[in-house]
Amino acid sequence: MLALFSMSLSCENAGSSKLPELETESITGVTSTSAISGGKIKLDGGSDIISKGVCWGIEAGPTIKDFHTEDGSGNGDFISTMTNLNPDTEYRVRAYAVNQEGIGYGDEKVLKTQSEIQGAQIIADHSVVDKYDDIPQYYIDQVKKMWLSYAGESHTNAIRTGMVLLKNLNPVYSVSQIASGTPEPYTTSNLRVNEATWGSYRSGPTGWVHFYGEQDWYTSSGAISQTKASLDYCATNGPALAAFGFGWCYDPDYMTSAAISDYLRATQEYVDHCATRGYPTRVFFTTGPVDDYSGLYGYNNHLRWKQIRDYVALDASRILFDYADILCWSNSGVQTTQTHNTYTYPAIVPENYVPTTYGHISDVGSIRLAKAMWWMLARIAGWNGQT
Repeated sequence: MLALFSMSLSCENAGSSKLPELETESITGVTSTSAISGGKIKLDGGSDIISKGVCWGIEAGPTIKDFHTEDGSGNGDFISTMTNLNPDTEYRVRAYAVNQEGIGYGDEKVLKTQSEIQGAQIIADHSVVDKYDDIPQYYIDQVKKMWLSYAGESHTNAIRTGMVLLKNLNPVYSVSQIASGTPEPYTTSNLRVNEATWGSYRSGPTGWVHFYGEQDWYTSSGAISQTKASLDYCATNGPALAAFGFGWCYDPDYMTSAAISDYLRATQEYVDHCATRGYPTRVFFTTGPVDDYSGLYGYNNHLRWKQIRDYVALDASRILFDYADILCWSNSGVQTTQTHNTYTYPAIVPENYVPTTYGHISDVGSIRLAKAMWWMLARIAGWNGQT
């Protein structure tokens, strides 16, 4: 259809004052053969949008004569999935929109596909903390385009605090964080970190919320429906959400395996919800606190985190941010353990716990979390983990 329409135009610039105006969405979900982008239509030029999508090629200024998607009509923002890409190749990408006057194009983005040799499954645990400074500059810049929502309660403060502390140590890892209000708009200057969701099961279906508990994430069908509605809102209205995970509190101290299974089912639903709709959001699994972690409760907590790790390991496409494991190892590479009866299990390293500042852990522990998070986000952005 677009090819015929293009031929019918005497010139793509005809009536340029009335062409659609739009922005090209940032590129996410990069693999060796696919990636996700899209567009935001700013002005329709005074006539209906007939067709829209993204186009790409290896030369600058791709047009609909190159490879392109067709993602419907109308003035709404759209998400586009590019497929059949070549591995280890740099492409130029632009959104486009067509009205009766012609074809308008958005700004140009650069896409670099992964090599055919992929990195391992994305598991951000203690083993990747020191690899944060292996991230190539290209992927640092990709992470700076992202919005991370680590939705939870007080323990999530450690993630946001650690990100800021790491930036203060090395401005290369630029970040902005908020704890209330509307999420910051898209930027290429810094990673945006918060715990925001659009509504919650407990607070209601609308408005930005910065407090998300177990009751909001997985304990009822209403909570799951509302969380999906939040993902829909971000994908449709923006800002585009790049990564989304749940920040645990102390609850697993006394939880059963059945309760964790409920968390796993709900989180998998969110993963599938985003994937089947072509959303740019990657939902990741998480473990949680080890700071209130002793005796029988501590051992039960350890078993619950292990249950999550075991589930993630069953599917290489699943992503895990292993908060607990990161804090049970020191910066010198030593693991701390403790014993309950005859059971020995990992425990938080003292330097990661005290002096306690934000999020119930120390600044040292928060920085470890931040380093692992940068590594994970770079992997989500398409880095294969190799230097």
